[in-house]
Amino acid sequence: MARVLGSYSVSIYEKDKKRIFEFLDLGLSYQKIVTKLLYGSKQGLACYLKRLKDRSGEKTTKEALQIKQSYSLEEKVVHTKKRIKEFYEKMDSKVYVSFSGGKDSTVLLHLVRSMYKDVEAVFCDTTNEYKEILEFVRKTPNVKTLKPKINFMQIVQNYGFPLVSKKVARTIHDLKNPTPNNANSRRMYLEGVGSKGQNLSSYKLSKKWYKLIDAPFNLTSKCCDILKKDPFSIYEKQSNKKPFIGTNASESSFREKNYIKYGCNIFGDKPKSRPLSIWSDQDIWQYIKQHKLDYSSIYDDIEVNGTIVNAETRTGCAYCAFGAHLEDKDNNRFTRLKLRKPKQYEKIMSLKNGSYTFSQALSFVLES
Repeated sequence: MARVLGSYSVSIYEKDKKRIFEFLDLGLSYQKIVTKLLYGSKQGLACYLKRLKDRSGEKTTKEALQIKQSYSLEEKVVHTKKRIKEFYEKMDSKVYVSFSGGKDSTVLLHLVRSMYKDVEAVFCDTTNEYKEILEFVRKTPNVKTLKPKINFMQIVQNYGFPLVSKKVARTIHDLKNPTPNNANSRRMYLEGVGSKGQNLSSYKLSKKWYKLIDAPFNLTSKCCDILKKDPFSIYEKQSNKKPFIGTNASESSFREKNYIKYGCNIFGDKPKSRPLSIWSDQDIWQYIKQHKLDYSSIYDDIEVNGTIVNAETRTGCAYCAFGAHLEDKDNNRFTRLKLRKPKQYEKIMSLKNGSYTFSQALSFVLES
């Protein structure tokens, strides 16, 4: 047996790091793990894991996340089902699957119902959905549909267009609407200086977007809150259910940091489970293929009047323009929508904030 204390007793586990995480996901005790490793002690293993700040589902590290992301699909399924069971039991079965109709939530719903077949799926019709997503959701059994208090057209009319990014839209809103209450934030956005004189250059608005301050239309970051978050919040209060959500850590730096801080399952004031956190897009499609799952046709290339229209890789709100300026001008979410659903495209592009149409505002941004 290796010594329990000292750097050597901790470092001996490095070579079997991946196996250790796999054993933890299987629910093995420290004693059973060291028995399988044929060396070490449960105290030494505990010391090693403490150093990595990993408890397989609680606080973790980027290194631990990368190890789990390298698991085989079969190992990820085991990991995910353990997290689902943990959350389901902790919430005393008062749970639901947040179902968007996209590929990730389709896999999540299949996994949850393979264990607990009566768990409800909840979809929010934001009035900003791809037609193909709506068609797929209608074919999915046991789905409850929520509706926001106002629709996307009213969001545009009352608040503005969702352009560039949430951060830029929020910044432009404050700069267009100066008040004593947002004086510090406006200084931060323009000068990169905080209220106490500290350097906050990461919050400074890029000069590329200064023209939006005086643009003849407004921008908004309120879409997601009003159209999606608020309906789900109301549903949770009324049902007392908590969500399984189909996000993964590789989708953004924010989600990666959030996973590292909390793990898959978050308990406390606002419990939620993200049991697909360690999955990749490749894993999702492999699972869909293995289990022959139906999925929305939005993910398939189609031919329209002799033109191949590429599939969508992400299926958030259909008319959201956050990030559209980073896409190919000749092949982006809106050019594809125009080819697939020309009437839907024309309806959306004609929406107005003030005297400006969505089409004009989008061109204003894309020409930057």
